[in-house]
Amino acid sequence: MQVPRWLIVLQSVVLKFLFAILPLSFDRHRERFRNRTKDVILSIVLLVLYAIVGPIVCVELYVMNISVENQITNALSAFQFAFVYFFILIVQIIFIRKKACLHVLLNEMFQLKHVLERMVARSMLEFRLYTLFLVKVTAVDILMQLLALYTFEDSTYKGWENSVWFASWLTFYAMMYFIAVIENFILAGVLIGAVMQAMVNIGLKRLARSRQGSAAGRRPSVLQLYMLHCKNEDMVKQFMETLNFPTLMLTGWYFFMIVYSVYYMYVYALEASFRGVRADEFKAYINPLIFFLYQCVQLYLLVLIPSVYTDHAKKMMRLLNYVSVNQYHHRPGQELLIEVLMVDCMQRNNAISNYGMYAMNRALLFGMIATMTSYLIILIQFHIQEYE
Repeated sequence: MQVPRWLIVLQSVVLKFLFAILPLSFDRHRERFRNRTKDVILSIVLLVLYAIVGPIVCVELYVMNISVENQITNALSAFQFAFVYFFILIVQIIFIRKKACLHVLLNEMFQLKHVLERMVARSMLEFRLYTLFLVKVTAVDILMQLLALYTFEDSTYKGWENSVWFASWLTFYAMMYFIAVIENFILAGVLIGAVMQAMVNIGLKRLARSRQGSAAGRRPSVLQLYMLHCKNEDMVKQFMETLNFPTLMLTGWYFFMIVYSVYYMYVYALEASFRGVRADEFKAYINPLIFFLYQCVQLYLLVLIPSVYTDHAKKMMRLLNYVSVNQYHHRPGQELLIEVLMVDCMQRNNAISNYGMYAMNRALLFGMIATMTSYLIILIQFHIQEYE
């Protein structure tokens, strides 16, 4: 299959954009990372600048949006501003501290990517989920941010004479978008690992089918494919272990923001129902709704992509058995080798976890939905008591 030129360009732009948050230089043509001193110095300068400007922006916006009537909203808003500031600060410090590890790990990941693409004669862009992720990063993310900014400007902001007010909100929107970029970077690494695992699975299927008749060309052996599987698994696990703390904070961030968004929409709808709904207020309701939907999408992807990798990795056991069954002309040593590989595969834990506390899978999403519902009920009860 011939990959369209626009997809190749899109991949190059997206990867260059996502990896720009690292204190490393990414060569999108060679798909290699370079560890340069000037990139580290630039990251440190930007970090110091953010450490100074960030609190000023957050405090100013919090003071301008204090509600005298609703103390719960004030507390949630204060937590939101504080979390955004400290999250970006901590993640950037982690990137600077672990730049050497990320430099080696990401280069090995892209090197394995090129090996597997040549092996299966397929580009990573031919896999649908990877292509959809690239489109989501470029189109959906930017469109949602622009819609949220447009509805906020039109409904909440009254007049553009206060340039400081506008600049502060624009800066804060950029800070929240930076959180989305951090998640996209993490998901991109895991998704590349998932697609590489799918390529290994394709190689095993071809190997099993080629043994049914005459061997068609030179193919990698079962041991070589299994070693590629192990190398890919080790890289994905090491990548997630390096970014365990940002992943933990992202999980907490989306939990909090979804609860906050729903509670904010509930309060706004309740107040509008008492005072009467005007036609121009419908647009004001769109802003928190867009923000809520976007947070839901991000949380879903945060558990979906690790689940996709786990599903592909768990197929290795079945594929090894498939190879063993369909090899009619093999040596006894080859059969013993496959048995040893199957035993090793059974002892491996393919699930991606966060600090070993919970697995990043679909079950986590359902557990978070149940917990969010409980917190929302508690917040609504507190609001009803204050309102009475």
